[in-house]
Amino acid sequence: MKLRLLSAADLRGLVTMEEAVDAVEEGFVRLAAKEVSAPTRIGVEGPAEGGVTLLMGAAAPSLGLATKVVSVFPDNARRGLPVIHGLVLVLDPLSGEPRALVDGSFLTAWRTGAASGAATRLLARPDARVGALIGCGRQAETQLLAIDTVRQLEVVRVFARDPERVRAFCEQQQDAVRARLQPADSAEAAVEGADVVCTATTSHSPVFDGAALAPGVHLNGVGSFTLDMREVDETTVSRSRIFIDELEAALAEAGELVAAERAGVTRREDWTPLGLVAAGRAPGRADPQELTFFKSVGHAVQDVATATRALRAAEERGVGREVEL
Repeated sequence: MKLRLLSAADLRGLVTMEEAVDAVEEGFVRLAAKEVSAPTRIGVEGPAEGGVTLLMGAAAPSLGLATKVVSVFPDNARRGLPVIHGLVLVLDPLSGEPRALVDGSFLTAWRTGAASGAATRLLARPDARVGALIGCGRQAETQLLAIDTVRQLEVVRVFARDPERVRAFCEQQQDAVRARLQPADSAEAAVEGADVVCTATTSHSPVFDGAALAPGVHLNGVGSFTLDMREVDETTVSRSRIFIDELEAALAEAGELVAAERAGVTRREDWTPLGLVAAGRAPGRADPQELTFFKSVGHAVQDVATATRALRAAEERGVGREVEL
């Protein structure tokens, strides 16, 4: 068996963020059309407090077949280690033969950023100029790149609990984006008056007061992925039209939405899968003053769409290292 190994550096050169946005959007369209086979992902709690390993996979016509193991250990940040580690195995959709092993940490961040890029492209006001980013980890990097790719932002305000990390993040990422990066003194200062907001934290409590959001804002929430996590408060949910990856996934893992539904401030019948908007089968933003909130817990179809595109490009260009097993 021959297996192509693709590193983070390989992937970055094979699939641009714009291409990843296109790939993930296509994945969402197929997901909404019920063309994707993907069981609800399995979470295995690790021995470290708060650590979890997730097992997931999906198959879809023309997109391909892949499976992923990804670990999320929030305390790694204190140890100077990445919070997310993972591997993606891409398989031949006809034979099931493994074809490539891909850096899942990078791919997870890249496709998660691409999902927010797709949502922002579909839902944010075309004249959006001010962005806000809560968090400054690897997920935050790709959130920033994605919204900067799909909108001509002039400034993005960045907030996280550690001011030194925020300053370092802004310095390190400034050359990668067109928008000017500006550290914010608080989460509310970051989101006040912003046109596009991204939250990319592992917080179990809301990271800003929803009353601070301006009319017309688009929000991407990607950090929380369990029912006991809450990046966004009930005020935000109650003020927003809600867009999701998929209903089953949201009910299993979107803590903000499930808690808000229990509180009676939203209904699952009013949540719209993003793929329906991308396919023109459901309306997106209805009014310039409307608040739109894309709550993503991640879906394996994003991995399949992005990894398959990367593998196709790698085979065409001879990128990566082939090993014989």
